[in-house]
Amino acid sequence: MAASCEQKRSNTLPENYTADDLIEANKRKIGQETTVISDFVERNGWDMKKTATGIRYDIYAHGTGDSARADMVAAVSYRAFLLDSTYVAGTPKGEVQEFRIGEANVVAGLHEAVTLLHVGDSARIVIPSYLAFGLTGNQINIPPNAALFYDITLVDLY
Repeated sequence: MAASCEQKRSNTLPENYTADDLIEANKRKIGQETTVISDFVERNGWDMKKTATGIRYDIYAHGTGDSARADMVAAVSYRAFLLDSTYVAGTPKGEVQEFRIGEANVVAGLHEAVTLLHVGDSARIVIPSYLAFGLTGNQINIPPNAALFYDITLVDLY
């Protein structure tokens, strides 16, 4: 009986979390997501670069235009998917979405990712959940803690 009581105690969560507890939990979650993303990239046979923030990218078609930088308006065409290939968003064929780089009307990871591109570039980009919709998802079709895959083209900058 003592063993079963001890086992129950070890499976319960502490009543009061410390900052260190939360930091460690976050590190574990990020590590698990990094593994999922690495597996996704490997399954698809992509040779992707990784930024310091964890974004993976592969520019598979190179344009000849200007490079994107903060405060420019980017015009992009894209398709976005969950890592299980579920389509979640995109621009209609022949249309673009515009956003000012560095402002908050698209996911944070997309701001960083587009600065890796030149006008005319097409890229595969994987954005970790903490740079996408985070803990809450988007309340529509992107679940909490979901990494996103984008197939994106930087159409124009101004």
